[in-house]
Amino acid sequence: MSLFRFRLNPAFKDLPQCSALLNGVASSYRVDRYRTALSLKSVIRGAACYQTREGRYLVTEDSFLILNHGQEYSLEFQGPTPTETLCPFFQRGLFEHVADSLAIPVDRQLDDIETHATTTDFCERLYPKTGSVGRVLDRIRLGLTTSRPCTPWLEDRFFDLATAMAELRSGVQREIDEFPGRRAATRRELYRRLHRGRDFLSSCYDQPLTVALAAKAAHLSPFHFHRMFKTAFRQTPMQFLQELRLAAARRLLSSTDRPITSICFAIGFESLGSFSWLFRRRFGLSPSEFRAHHGGPGKEQD
Repeated sequence: MSLFRFRLNPAFKDLPQCSALLNGVASSYRVDRYRTALSLKSVIRGAACYQTREGRYLVTEDSFLILNHGQEYSLEFQGPTPTETLCPFFQRGLFEHVADSLAIPVDRQLDDIETHATTTDFCERLYPKTGSVGRVLDRIRLGLTTSRPCTPWLEDRFFDLATAMAELRSGVQREIDEFPGRRAATRRELYRRLHRGRDFLSSCYDQPLTVALAAKAAHLSPFHFHRMFKTAFRQTPMQFLQELRLAAARRLLSSTDRPITSICFAIGFESLGSFSWLFRRRFGLSPSEFRAHHGGPGKEQD
């Protein structure tokens, strides 16, 4: 039977020998080409940019990224405010053990208690920090701030998180099954590529973007990407991008005193007039009215 170990903030060299929870705060941090165990990347505050062979992922307070065993990644964040990361790393076999146990009938588990080697095969993508995984991450964050975590507490949280991740993986498979395509392999590959393009838009929304650039990231032709994106997500790539930018504007207006013009260009809009018009249409208030009504720290407008 496998011996599972659980540790809080061990050295990087010890990660392959245990299930580890890494929690830290920094204004600037960088990791180059680290080959990971199965891990979940999340932040409590701030944002962190992960780069893999598959793409670029901006992990924010509202999202998390799952990387499979053996995936190589680089990480970087730097900014005027600190970023706090919360990243569980799974010892090889732990998630597989939980997933197998959930899938195998109870009577069979009375006779077979060994951990079986299976693949994790999570779809590498940004996930919204909602559902059971989001709730477990919230409990972990709360436990770190209100108590002194011990090994039994950490072990419980890893089993909770593995259970939630198994549920998430099953939900993803149901989504894949609903994608167009005759063969299962075709549906799975289309799912991966569309999410790769969607994550590209999410991670680079503050830059000048086109459908062609997102399609290139997804390794699809522009029209096929546009058509399939709308079928899968019920909005076009540019509509999705616009929603991202407006949501970012709302956060900055309510939490900073940056001038509205500065916010407009920082989130990727090219015209203050079009930004103000779209913001009012989406939220029912102009940017200055929204700031006045929602507690922005600065009252001076431009």
